[in-house]
Amino acid sequence: MKWWWMLGILTIGGMMFVNEAWYGNSAAFGMAISMIVVTLIGMKELDQRHRIRRGGFISVLIAGAIYFGLPHYSVAEAEQRLQQEYENVKYVNDVGVVNEGWNPFQPNRVYLFEIDSGDRVLFLPDSGDIIKTRPPM
Repeated sequence: MKWWWMLGILTIGGMMFVNEAWYGNSAAFGMAISMIVVTLIGMKELDQRHRIRRGGFISVLIAGAIYFGLPHYSVAEAEQRLQQEYENVKYVNDVGVVNEGWNPFQPNRVYLFEIDSGDRVLFLPDSGDIIKTRPPM
């Protein structure tokens, strides 16, 4: 197995770990992961003199896809922001949402927090909007 395959696998694994640990699975890394897989498959077909130049260009594109796929707020940042408005804030889970249109860089999950009154709020990781929900039954 070539070294770039290992680098690609480690990069994808690292992205998945960061997404789970910091962003509650809300980072939109689908485009970046797809680009990495296509690059790994396509690098096999290139000869050595084109591999470095094209690999460098594609790496810049992948880095851009990773950057734009990150939400503006991590779970910890969202919790800190909510603690400015509410006393007791506890992260419950992430909730999947359906987006309108097709945007590969828009998060498809929101953060669900429980606040001091027992109510729950949704925190949109891309915009920072806070939406109060009905209390659980």
